[in-house]
Amino acid sequence: MKISEANLNELTDDELERLVFGYPELDRVPHCQAALVLGNRNANADRTPQAVSCYTAGLCDKLVLSGGATWETDGETLTEAEMMFRYCRDNGVPESDLIKEETSQTTIENMLCGALALQRSFEYVSNVKNLLLITSEYHMRRSFLLAKALLPRNMNVFCCPAKGLFTRDNWQSRDSFRTLVAMEALFMQEQIVNGLTEDGEF
Repeated sequence: MKISEANLNELTDDELERLVFGYPELDRVPHCQAALVLGNRNANADRTPQAVSCYTAGLCDKLVLSGGATWETDGETLTEAEMMFRYCRDNGVPESDLIKEETSQTTIENMLCGALALQRSFEYVSNVKNLLLITSEYHMRRSFLLAKALLPRNMNVFCCPAKGLFTRDNWQSRDSFRTLVAMEALFMQEQIVNGLTEDGEF
């Protein structure tokens, strides 16, 4: 079934799971010049620790921390990128290898502004041959489709999902999780219908 043609209200749980969680997984990820880490309010619960683990393991040279939305945190108003930056710095990542992108407000903008951050940091964005894409499991397929559409066409993008409290294995256990999965499916279909990303089967 094509994503663009699916009646999202009539999908079974198995179909919805295949749609939202159907991103390419690799047993081995090649060395990457950078990782693009997509922010949200709770990024430091799963996405940022995953980014630190990847950096520490030598899978990537730099971390692009992308997120301009602001949240109240410990009495401060911080961007998502700043929250992730502090976590990374406090967990051993040198500031010289951290790139804050504090403009983006949506996943689409994460890609566009992330590409600009890479351009400014690497002199030419084409110097980034391999890129890790780090976000939550439920958010990965839509993000990967956007990365393929909006990042340079000769950049290899590798999915590196962060496995937090909300996973492919337990998304059916809470109404709040189900709502997020349904929203992802809707956003994915909308961006395809509007010609932003390619259609696909699930």
